[in-house]
Amino acid sequence: MKLAMDEGRVQSYQEAIALFASFRLRLQVSPGFTASPGAEAAVLTLLRAAPKTFLGGVELVGPHDEPCTLAWFAGKPLSAVAAECGVSTGVDPGVNLPTICVGTGAATTDGFWIGLRLRSDGFALTPDTSFPSAPESPVEAGVAAAGAALNQAFQHIYRKAPQAGQRDVSFRLPTQTGLFALRNQWIIGLGHLGQAYLWTTMLQSPELRPSSVRLTDDDKVSRSSVSTCLLVNSGDIGRQKVEVVAERLEALGVAVQRDPVRLDLNAGSLTSTHPLCIVAVDNLALRRSLDRVHEARVLEAGIGDGSDGFTRVQAHAFPGARLARDIWAGEDLKASRVVDISKPAYRSLLEESGDECGTTLVAGRSIATPFVGAFAGAVLARLSTSGELCEHAWNFDVSAL
Repeated sequence: MKLAMDEGRVQSYQEAIALFASFRLRLQVSPGFTASPGAEAAVLTLLRAAPKTFLGGVELVGPHDEPCTLAWFAGKPLSAVAAECGVSTGVDPGVNLPTICVGTGAATTDGFWIGLRLRSDGFALTPDTSFPSAPESPVEAGVAAAGAALNQAFQHIYRKAPQAGQRDVSFRLPTQTGLFALRNQWIIGLGHLGQAYLWTTMLQSPELRPSSVRLTDDDKVSRSSVSTCLLVNSGDIGRQKVEVVAERLEALGVAVQRDPVRLDLNAGSLTSTHPLCIVAVDNLALRRSLDRVHEARVLEAGIGDGSDGFTRVQAHAFPGARLARDIWAGEDLKASRVVDISKPAYRSLLEESGDECGTTLVAGRSIATPFVGAFAGAVLARLSTSGELCEHAWNFDVSAL
């Protein structure tokens, strides 16, 4: 909705709500989807993320009684998981809706219809036809594929992008040298990216999940958190993110250290007791200071800002070929930019509230979506289990795959 306000497409916040309330989607799932970890992860991610964007309703066509097998959903029939995520299993076959298919299938509508196929090293999206996924496809491929498929559907519905859903899309995950699991991890930042990383990691088989996690974040769950994050619900609003996410992980037997503070490395170097640190914080000062974290592999990721950048993903590994302070040299452009509140929706908000400071604050916030977060979190999860990283920096645009 903020995207529509920033682009001047709507005249008010209420009009933005009405626009997104018109967005609908259908998910089509073939029987036997649990035979492929990647396919099941894709289905679960689609169920969890789609209702947060397609506010007019998401419908599920598939084997409603087939039990899921991964993480929090193990043993639950698909229909129960759908209901838990706000997805309807009541489908009107006379209504053509944009459709994403996981499994074997062919187009059931003249409009948007794409198939999602998982491979051992990535995924493919194909218009009009869908094929079975490889049994060895990994969870990371499934979560990334779900994010990419939802982005295609969003670009079709919102932007009327002519190529969305009309071309083959193929993506290969970052090259993995060896496979190992760092069972003791430190997650810094529990926004939509940090939660997407944990979502992906926890969908893994138990032997690949971390057994002990430290969570660092000083923020609370808000309404915007519910619209973009994969591990929180509306009932969590107002609670510390650390507490909510810790409860989700502890339900799977993970030992959690709660750290509800804002990490500050300006005081000097820090020797980590965790061999892997995942940094998912939109904070330039912290990113510049990542060289000060010692005795750990540090993986950092961020998502672009603004209406032209929210589908872009960048990741870095430290120690690497470049120092963090050299990568993020220069001034913080976000801190010095002038926030534009001249768009009609912001003028309307200002007239309605009389609060210029609050209106400016809203206008200055980043655009975030659960599907781009899912893609980025899956990439991070892939990098975290690679025995040796062949590169130290990665750039992706989910809309340009």
